[in-house]
Amino acid sequence: MMGRTLLRVCFAALGLGVAGAAQAADYDGQLPDEGFSGMYNCLYARIDGGVTMYERPEVIQPIGAGFDDGGVGTTGTAINPEIEPTGFFEGGIGCQVASSLRIEITGGIRLKSSLTDAFPDSLDAEYGSQYVFVSSFWDITNYAGFTPYVGGGIGASKNDISGLAAPAGAAGDSDYDFAYHVDVGVSYDITQNLKFDLAYRYVDLGEVVSAIDTAAAPADQGAINVNHIEGHEVKVGLRYHFGGSAW
Repeated sequence: MMGRTLLRVCFAALGLGVAGAAQAADYDGQLPDEGFSGMYNCLYARIDGGVTMYERPEVIQPIGAGFDDGGVGTTGTAINPEIEPTGFFEGGIGCQVASSLRIEITGGIRLKSSLTDAFPDSLDAEYGSQYVFVSSFWDITNYAGFTPYVGGGIGASKNDISGLAAPAGAAGDSDYDFAYHVDVGVSYDITQNLKFDLAYRYVDLGEVVSAIDTAAAPADQGAINVNHIEGHEVKVGLRYHFGGSAW
């Protein structure tokens, strides 16, 4: 799984590098026009929502903390449970620095989702997250109001595990981790300023480790580690460009 993730990162970096090189002649390093009016003209705001379909993460169960391990034993094991699909909402601001190049900052929240099949008959947990991304996008062309684009970004996620119902040794907790995403989408010009946006996004949110209930289990036996939290997302939204369309 780690090799597959690294491969995705390499392809994402290669794609963004090619897109950046393609825009070198278009982007001169300056905001449109001069001063505050030029900065205002490049700005846009966005709001989005969608659904996340998670890949099966790797979950490390505690050793000797009283959990049902499905007959594997108490030596600890890595299994691949489901994280049920859930919705998300996000918003952000950006700048159209050139006709084909956008840079934006977004933040969002994913609703809590049940972590199922992790520890049969002994653990019921919920997973949720909040995140912030800094991203860049290449608007490939505009044809009859439709603008396909590709892009991606990096940022940070706050991953939460909660609702633990287990015999001993673990408690809910939150962890901050590195996160990244890769997007492919298309926008449509509703008006000169307002665009409808539809996109597919692959996202990697890192991992989360539960807290330790030291009164119930030794410190090296109580943690629950959920690794490789990755998902495939479909999102829709609106972008409002204060300075009008760049095309």
